[in-house]
Amino acid sequence: MKIGIVTEYFYPTLGGITENIYHFSKELLRRGHDFRIITGRDGDPGAIEDEIRRRIIYVGKSTPVFFNGSCGRVARGFSLARKMKEVLASERFDILHLHSPLFPTLPMLANLHADAPVLGTFHTCMGDDIYYRLYKGRCLDLLDRIAGRIAVSECCARENAEHFDRSFDVIPNGVDVEWWVKDAKPLDKYQDGVFNILFLGRPDTRNGLDTLIHAFARVHRKNPKTRLIVVGDGPLRFYFEGLVPDDVRDSVIFEGAAYNERPSFLASAHAFCFTPTIASFGITILEGMSAGRAIIASDIEAFRALLTHEESALLVPPADEDALAGALERLIEDEELRTGLAATAAMRVEHYDWKRVAEMQIEYYRKILG
Repeated sequence: MKIGIVTEYFYPTLGGITENIYHFSKELLRRGHDFRIITGRDGDPGAIEDEIRRRIIYVGKSTPVFFNGSCGRVARGFSLARKMKEVLASERFDILHLHSPLFPTLPMLANLHADAPVLGTFHTCMGDDIYYRLYKGRCLDLLDRIAGRIAVSECCARENAEHFDRSFDVIPNGVDVEWWVKDAKPLDKYQDGVFNILFLGRPDTRNGLDTLIHAFARVHRKNPKTRLIVVGDGPLRFYFEGLVPDDVRDSVIFEGAAYNERPSFLASAHAFCFTPTIASFGITILEGMSAGRAIIASDIEAFRALLTHEESALLVPPADEDALAGALERLIEDEELRTGLAATAAMRVEHYDWKRVAEMQIEYYRKILG
């Protein structure tokens, strides 16, 4: 098959959708399929495989927008519709796969001008968001043009089905389990006897980094041989750097964006913490599971589908500084607990390996194409 993948999110922008597209693309290559990634230009994509890099088609310029507690992306520029039509006409895709198909601009344009069957993956749990309420009628028109509607989790499928009165099939996100452990070596600078707590993700307001910073400050004052490492970048990084109290500033390290170094950061961590207030899945959680780390995560539906409290992770209420500080202290004090949580999580993550998830996705393509 020749597949057109349309997305507002791709490298250098980090996040779950980017990871989904990149690792699925590697599986497509391995299985002999062809594809193009149609996205907005946002600088050099970084250290990605050449075979994927040369399959990127840029339409417009990617621009950050703040939406739903996160920094999203929207392509802008002159004649976007004309350029999209030209790309679709010249590439002659067998199928078009849109990520977050209800949001502007590129997925919408591809949907409206498609000359091949269209399917869409819905990545977001929105709640009663004003966007849905204001544009529900237009969204229904777009939805009915899509032959296959995929949600990344049961909670994402249920929420969208309830809001739009349409059916959604569930295909989860995946993770390249082997990549996170194969060449992962701890970073020398963090092997100094200090207990390392890692945050890996975009510093967005919904991702719980503010709560983690405050909880860490409390824990660090009682346990000085602790360190918080923040890996990830975005327009709001300056805001979170400003939240760090002066007395713990030397023990909170903002490393910025990381690509191929992320397995080494996880290998350097004694505990991995990701406690957003809202999520539809949790690719970042799968990465921590793959790396065999002890995890603290939000007690929300999307994460409860991946983790079990006290067995494969410690789950805490989102935005609860007291509960998060208590969970951190437990992991610092109890090595046996850390080891047990990590081992159980590593066993469970195989269910989400990309080799398995990609096969589900390709079979879905075949179903749409008949």
